[in-house]
Amino acid sequence: MQSIKNYVRDNFSLLFQHQPNNTLKSIFDNKGFYFSVDAQNIYSQIKNQPHLYVAWTNNENGNYYVGKSFQSGGRWKRQHAYHLGTLAHHLLNTIRYDDQNHAHWIENWMNIDSLANIDNNLFSVDLKEEIYISFIPFSIYSNQELNTLEKTEIRKINTNIESQLIQSYSEDNIILLNVQNNRTITPH
Repeated sequence: MQSIKNYVRDNFSLLFQHQPNNTLKSIFDNKGFYFSVDAQNIYSQIKNQPHLYVAWTNNENGNYYVGKSFQSGGRWKRQHAYHLGTLAHHLLNTIRYDDQNHAHWIENWMNIDSLANIDNNLFSVDLKEEIYISFIPFSIYSNQELNTLEKTEIRKINTNIESQLIQSYSEDNIILLNVQNNRTITPH
């Protein structure tokens, strides 16, 4: 796990697009948040391949989110039920019944009182601190060739490594935003 955690710390970018010269003022519209240019460039190369991702802040407690994807287009889409879209819908109170609940991300990462309408359909919100993301290619955490595996095998590897990574961060006393009350999850 340490090699994966090292990869995360060595290969990251700011998560959100922000106002010029202010990395703590993130911008979004009614469809969702925008990736930073660096995050978008990295994500466009990996989004159609199985991967893991870790989003985090640099504070002492962490506020980490660990996730997995094995679907075409990935999970960071600017639409309902996905991370970039759901965050905006929470802030704009346009959340649907089938969206993921990311209110705890907002609570830990953003100052909701700073929500502002910048221009027509463009909004901003202050971040409590810079938020980073790292996309981890399948080859970094699997010793197997992707093209030799069935979908069920890929899902099993992703789920297992995601659980191990969550467990490892939990043992480091990191606050995990995808784990209810920061409880540990036992790998499958």
